[in-house]
Amino acid sequence: MKKGLYILMLLVLVGLVSSCQQKLNDLIDSNPYAEGSRKLNINLIYPEGFEHEQKAGAEITVINPTNGAVYNIVSDNNGKASIDLQYGFYRISVTDKGTPVSGAIPIFNRSIDQVRLIDTLKGDLSVNVELVLSYAGQLIIKEIYYRGCIGTDLKNFQYDKYIALYNNSDEVAYLDSVCFGIVEPYNAPTNPSPWSYIKDGQRVIRDTIPIIEAVWQFPGNGKSHPLQPGETAVVALSAAVDHTILRPMSVNLNVPGYWVCYNQRYTNASYHPSPGPNLVGRWLDLLWKEGTSTAYPFSVSSPAPVIFRIPEVGAQAYVNNPANRSRKPGTTSATEYVLIPSTWVLDGVECFDASTKNKRLPASIDASYALMENSEAYQGKTVHRKIDPIATAAAGGRIVYMDTNNSANDFYIRQSQSIKE
Repeated sequence: MKKGLYILMLLVLVGLVSSCQQKLNDLIDSNPYAEGSRKLNINLIYPEGFEHEQKAGAEITVINPTNGAVYNIVSDNNGKASIDLQYGFYRISVTDKGTPVSGAIPIFNRSIDQVRLIDTLKGDLSVNVELVLSYAGQLIIKEIYYRGCIGTDLKNFQYDKYIALYNNSDEVAYLDSVCFGIVEPYNAPTNPSPWSYIKDGQRVIRDTIPIIEAVWQFPGNGKSHPLQPGETAVVALSAAVDHTILRPMSVNLNVPGYWVCYNQRYTNASYHPSPGPNLVGRWLDLLWKEGTSTAYPFSVSSPAPVIFRIPEVGAQAYVNNPANRSRKPGTTSATEYVLIPSTWVLDGVECFDASTKNKRLPASIDASYALMENSEAYQGKTVHRKIDPIATAAAGGRIVYMDTNNSANDFYIRQSQSIKE
């Protein structure tokens, strides 16, 4: 009797061990960081009407956000590329330029997050990347200074932020009616943006861009404020005064010709003292403000600024219409955001402070991001656009900046603010 009981207990124990082993094997199989590798096949799909643009040389970047590994490859004549990768999660970013159409250069971009290479896959992993069409712009964001500096008191200082716009074309641009804002959330998120959704197993950012806190606009009647080819327009985002008097590492934002985001609804004296005398009549109009904040909260770590134009109905009428605003999906908060179609956006830059963050802008605006890590904060550094040497030579020496709607290609980290030169 005892012998039979022992045998039964032994069988139960064996069964439990087998079950535990199977669960362990399942965990190992689902672990994307187990040892091993697999081939990733990438197939580029061009937008309808641009299938003829498929050719060798499209730039493809594959990033492992966890360990920072970056792999740069190019497509073949059939718009395909392959790479062997260790198990893990990956981000794919693609950029290609097309043949100019009536003077405009078509750009094809796409970014895909959370591509998963795991041990349980059978065979290669093949991913179709549907490229999004956009065009190189006339008015672009040239530089963003947002991470501050250190004063002579050795304290961090962040009330001297600015953004510089640039006419990257050979024709006059007009600042009149150009709007400026930042995309929700203020900082690059650690979780996927709630303004995104899953389509065919891939996360897609919505084509309507949520503007948080405020919408600013350059004044004018249409041709009041021309920007000549190769000219820069600097916009002070907070205190438009000469900061270098007390902090030599900072900048002077009280310069004739500069602009300022200033409105007396923002009452914080540190962020928004009265602009210097050189900026009389150079205030951007505040079209819309949400909430009760007393300072314009431009991120000091990872902003996503955009410039855009609101056509036809007019900017003020558009932002005043409740139908053009929305609450954040999945939240009960009463905070509203102005929604801007991505086709209205002239330019936008996604800034990250860590490669593990998630995007807020769709690929048609920015297929990737500019990375300035936390270790570079408060050193007077900026995110600055790279010069396109070929286009600059073709323009007779007038500086033309890179504009592929992919910040990883277009921007670099500048060691000091360009407006000090």
